[in-house]
Amino acid sequence: METNTEKVKQERGVVHLVIKATGANFFYGNMKALFDNQEKEENDGTLGVSYNYMKNYDFSDGKTYENSICIIRKGIICTITKKEWMRNNRNSKRR
Repeated sequence: METNTEKVKQERGVVHLVIKATGANFFYGNMKALFDNQEKEENDGTLGVSYNYMKNYDFSDGKTYENSICIIRKGIICTITKKEWMRNNRNSKRR
């Protein structure tokens, strides 16, 4: 039987960024990581929207933010716990 701690580890938030000009896809664990990373990019790092605006944006019901530069989505990525992965791959050998 799984505990509540194991269930929490199975779902994590994810922020998906699409740069329209290149079609490049980036995935981040939170909005702050997205903006911190984009500011370091070789291009000017401009997404056409501020971090403060996006951290308060309503992404409920699958809403997406879109402007002329990018598309930003928030969602959940489902994973299995390390314990469950080990149980399922106990007899497999990496090559």
